[in-house]
Amino acid sequence: MFGLKGRQDKFRVRFPKEFLLEEVEEKYTKVLIEKHSFFVSPIEFLNESIQSIQILGFTGASMIQQQMGIDQSYKHSTIKTRIHTFNDQVYRSEKNPVALIDKTINIVFRHTLGFTNYFMMFENFFKQYDRETTYNSVPITTLPIDVMNEYGEIYARVLIHGPIIDAMDMLDLSYTQPIAQSQTFQVTFKYSNIEFEFISEEENDTTEE
Repeated sequence: MFGLKGRQDKFRVRFPKEFLLEEVEEKYTKVLIEKHSFFVSPIEFLNESIQSIQILGFTGASMIQQQMGIDQSYKHSTIKTRIHTFNDQVYRSEKNPVALIDKTINIVFRHTLGFTNYFMMFENFFKQYDRETTYNSVPITTLPIDVMNEYGEIYARVLIHGPIIDAMDMLDLSYTQPIAQSQTFQVTFKYSNIEFEFISEEENDTTEE
């Protein structure tokens, strides 16, 4: 049942298998097997290193216009002078609400041993963009984000349509530190559209099966 507290809500975001190119998957499958990784599937390895995400948010939903007025304190004055004042009036933006949404999703990954997931993501991005593809082609069509309760039951799903990598943090290394300066790195995606849907109990049962 719904409550007023969201502290126990969980989330799950998983890149589909087709996100990684075939040659990248083959290469890092060998790496994970040789290093005796608990996860031998590169996409599972990548998904399990996800730490946090940021989605939605909007800005520019209002506009301020100055309106000229007259100071009423001089209305009955013998001096025939009008003192003009300006009042700020706030209006809703004339833009379409959809255009106000920041179509950005930030995904933060934990660094793994040897920065394996960092190089996996970097190499996959480089090979995807190095290919001669059509302008509108994207590696994956939809990225689902599941929202779950404390029992692990999915009750809502956010669908990110047409996500494309827009930016990626630099790898921060220094001789003055025995380990990496940063324990995480962020990958920024831009997307075309977003959907939000509630999951019924029947759909939850089907998903579990």
